[in-house]
Formats: sequence, structure tokens, C-alpha cells
Amino acid sequence: MKIRDIENLEERIDRDFAWRKMELLQLKMAIENNNVALSKKTLVRSGVALLCAHWEGFIRSVTNYYVVYICSQKIKYKNLKENFLAFKIKKDVQLSGGSQKNSVHTKFLLKLESLKEEVFNIKYDDKPFQRIINTDSNLNFELFDEIIKSIGLNNIYETKKNYIDNEMLKYRHEIVHGESYKDTEYNFTEVYNQVLSIMESFKSQVIEAAEKKEYLKI
Repeated sequence: MKIRDIENLEERIDRDFAWRKMELLQLKMAIENNNVALSKKTLVRSGVALLCAHWEGFIRSVTNYYVVYICSQKIKYKNLKENFLAFKIKKDVQLSGGSQKNSVHTKFLLKLESLKEEVFNIKYDDKPFQRIINTDSNLNFELFDEIIKSIGLNNIYETKKNYIDNEMLKYRHEIVHGESYKDTEYNFTEVYNQVLSIMESFKSQVIEAAEKKEYLKI
């Protein structure tokens, strides 16, 4: 995949967001209009499962698009924030940290030094567990925070933690494990609005970061 300029990055992100939002909006309207084909409880359960799926898929797509875009800018590691170097040396860190050998640690340090003059480039394969950034099928607030930091941005969503972990994911776990949720007054519209607002904000945050070149060292 190539994302050579900001216009292309914005186009990909907007396109990814649009189809997800449309699916969720249709389900939200069915819930609010008391669609007679299915019970409200069934629609709400379906809505929460779909909301979680699109939440996870969108954050994963946007962050990977952002990293692919930065790769296309042909920037040397020495000019990028350290979090991007961390993507490249993840396996080396694990190998070095698991060894007591000085020679292994020395090899790791020499690689770090040599990478400074190399151009940032990571292969992207849009398949499960082969992407640069993965969401592990459970994008709770803690993992969301880690993903944000992994691309060098600030977490401005602390006030939304309860909606992500308790109002959305907790209910989703009960659904996928076949439990019967007893709260028939579950406010899907409120959760939908809160989660969609995070997605909208994150979309804008990533595009703005690309425009301002926030991936570069100061």
C-alpha cells in the first residue's frame, strides 16, 4: 500500500469512516424507530456488537494508514520521534531483553546506531496479525491509549474511558459469550454518539498530525 500525500491519507480515512458510520446509523435508526421486524433488545444487542467491530476496525485502519503515510515520506529514523524506531526494533528488543549475553546487547546497540541513517520503512500487509498495528480483538481504553502513544500522539480521550470499557465493551463481552443482558433500557443512542464522537475526533487528530508533521523530532 502507498499513501504518498496528505490528500490520499485523508481520502482513505474518510472513505473508511463513511461506510462504517452508514452501517451504524442505519442500525441506530432502526432501534430508535422500534423496527417491528425484530425486538428492540435484539436490535440493541446487534448494535453493540457492530459498534465494537467498527470501533476496533476504524482505529486499526487509521493508525496503520498514518504509519504507511509516514513511510512514504522517506524520512530517516534520526529525524523521527523515537516511537517510530520502536516499530522497527520490537523483535530486537525482545531478543536482547531475554538474553544475558553482553554480545547480544552489543549487537543490539550497534543496530540502533546504524539505523539512524536509514530511511523509515516498514512492510504493511493488510491481514490479521500481519499489520503494523493490531487491536487484538479487544480495543479497550488501555490498548487504545497504547496505540495512540505508539504513533506519537497525545491521548485526549480520558473522559470517554467509561463509555469504551463499561458501556460498550462490557456489554459486548456479555453478548458474545451468550449471556442475557437484563437492562432493556440500555441507551444505545448515547453510547453510539459518544463512540462516534471519539472516532470523528481521532480522524481529525491524525490528519492534523500529518499536516503539522508531528511525527518529526522537534
